[in-house]
Amino acid sequence: MSKDRKAMQPSTIQPAARHLAEWAISTRLSDIDPAMLERSKLHLLDQVGAQVSCRNLPTCRISQDYVMRFGLPGVSSILGTAHRVDAEYAGFANGTAGSSFEIDDYGGKGANSHPGCTVVPAALAIGEAVKASGANVLRAAAIGFETVIRLALASMPSLLLERGFHHTGALGVFAVALESAMLEGDDVETAVNALAIAGSHASGTTEFAQSGGEVKRVHAGISVAGGIRAARLARLGLSGPPTILEGKRGFLQAFCNDFEPSYLTERLGSHWHFPERIAIKLFASCALMQPHFAALDKIRARHKVVANDIEEVLLGCDPLAYVHTGAVGPRPSDVLGAQFSAQYGMAMRIVKGKNDVGSYLDLEAVEFEDAAIHAMADRVRMEHDSECTFENPLGRVTLRLRDGRTLTDSAYAPGSPGNPVTRDDIEQKYLDLVSREFGREIAIESLNLIMRLEEVRDIGELTRLFEGAGR
Repeated sequence: MSKDRKAMQPSTIQPAARHLAEWAISTRLSDIDPAMLERSKLHLLDQVGAQVSCRNLPTCRISQDYVMRFGLPGVSSILGTAHRVDAEYAGFANGTAGSSFEIDDYGGKGANSHPGCTVVPAALAIGEAVKASGANVLRAAAIGFETVIRLALASMPSLLLERGFHHTGALGVFAVALESAMLEGDDVETAVNALAIAGSHASGTTEFAQSGGEVKRVHAGISVAGGIRAARLARLGLSGPPTILEGKRGFLQAFCNDFEPSYLTERLGSHWHFPERIAIKLFASCALMQPHFAALDKIRARHKVVANDIEEVLLGCDPLAYVHTGAVGPRPSDVLGAQFSAQYGMAMRIVKGKNDVGSYLDLEAVEFEDAAIHAMADRVRMEHDSECTFENPLGRVTLRLRDGRTLTDSAYAPGSPGNPVTRDDIEQKYLDLVSREFGREIAIESLNLIMRLEEVRDIGELTRLFEGAGR
């Protein structure tokens, strides 16, 4: 759907920030659709698994070192460690961990975003600080998830494709500000100003996908810290423009060439976009590459094809995938580059048969110098495919074989709305990640707590499970 740049909200209509604030502050847990609550718990689970299993990666260590050196003391956990700091700093460290290895959730079907790595670290850090119940954390997270998806629907793909902003930092900060206001018990006016101030913290570009750099990993952490800071400033009396989202010099016009503000408030509270558009990653790569991995798997399930049989690989892509995963090329120099290179990632899948965390770390250990993968990556080409669109995120793979045959198929990413996975699949991903670091007992106990979060009296019951228990 084309978004209308002229669809600015007239001054006689309630600003979107006030509409969102009134909805968030007044919504009770019982008002939230059961399917939305179930999905929210699964994405809380998925994000906690990402945070605790990735906490020792190099970028996460840098963010933790920063927090321990410059942060304030407090009661919020750097999840998976014995360290407790102020919520703003815990949110920074945990958001970085949750976004540090391309295994966090993402939005699709016209709502590209990464909700979990901002929404969940914020809910847990603030929840610990105020000793919130699991029910209140779940309520805030559900509102945060829906807020990110609505912002994505209003702004994407223009925000990323045309302007080069990174949706994680640009969108997540508003959801965090709203969550903070909810968990701290703020009134509507404070929540409006929290959103208005959050607009000045929205940031992050996607130049990392063009020329590299690990800064992408901390965009979520920056967003979490900024959202908490925005709410705190509002609580102290700082004001901001109530038309921050849809105004003439507001977020949408500043970050997008093309946008549709009606998505922010239309059917708010009666229709939940999040369960329809959210996805769980099964591969440790940019989400835009994952439909192609699934399409290749479909071909190989029907035909016995090995790397030496293949003359050329053609990836049919939507414009966003073409720009975001096509710039690095077949010779990445670091992990992030490998995870954002369609050529290298597809070559890994053909040669090694996997794109999990371990396979990327193994290749990092040899500085991504693998002759078989390089030879295959040189044979991978990308092209625009009219059936693969932003709203219909298919990936098409065509293999041209040395014997003259051409094999082709298309697929949606596993875990996405077009190719969903089960609750059991999501829970198994969590158990696999957490058991490796914390043992099976803690993995199962934490899973059970999250999946009955509305019954938990103090969110600290969950976070304390990981305190100093990791390997």
